[in-house]
Amino acid sequence: MLKSVIFDMDGVLVNSEPVHYRAYVEALSRWDKKLTYDEYKKYIGTTNAVIIDGLIETFGLPVSRDDFNELMKGYKAALYERDGYPGVAGIPELLKSLKEAGYRLAVASSSPYENIEKATGALGIRRYFDVLVSGESVKNPKPAPDVFLKAAKELGTRPQDCLVVEDSCHGVHAAKRAGMASLGFVNPDSGDQDLSCATALTEDFRKENAATVAAVYEKEFPAAR
Repeated sequence: MLKSVIFDMDGVLVNSEPVHYRAYVEALSRWDKKLTYDEYKKYIGTTNAVIIDGLIETFGLPVSRDDFNELMKGYKAALYERDGYPGVAGIPELLKSLKEAGYRLAVASSSPYENIEKATGALGIRRYFDVLVSGESVKNPKPAPDVFLKAAKELGTRPQDCLVVEDSCHGVHAAKRAGMASLGFVNPDSGDQDLSCATALTEDFRKENAATVAAVYEKEFPAAR
């Protein structure tokens, strides 16, 4: 029986991937390195540490992970300060519908906890979530299921009673490995993500509500009807 819905943040609650990409491009320009969006999109859904380690290795950067991470924090903060947090259409209405239907809600994101708090607060949607979980608080990043399993535990919900909303290949695979249903969001700004293992797909959250989300869950677990 569906009891909880777990949302990824970047690309689902916040259309942040273009912002993150611009920040990495600006940071890499310090060493005259160029990052294409095709190169960047393979990292979508992973933690900052995985991305930074990959870029340092790929470009042979003379910088530590910690120093690069501090640099990135500055670039991202400046972009959000200048342009604000780009929300995803239909998300506030969907969260309201799910909450009114009695579901417990969580964010389970690869982003740092402070970023999750800032983004959900800035968008005025923090009040809908019972739990916020960062991928930095678990051992293994997506596509491992760790962050979703931790969210389910903190929600007090069995994994099989959860549905995950994700926009990345890493994310839907993590949900599958966690034994959860999943709704894949086809976000064009998230790149050409393989969401084929998601229970169902959506291109527009404005078409979704508590009833349609419950129907997706029942597609994955028909015996729960």
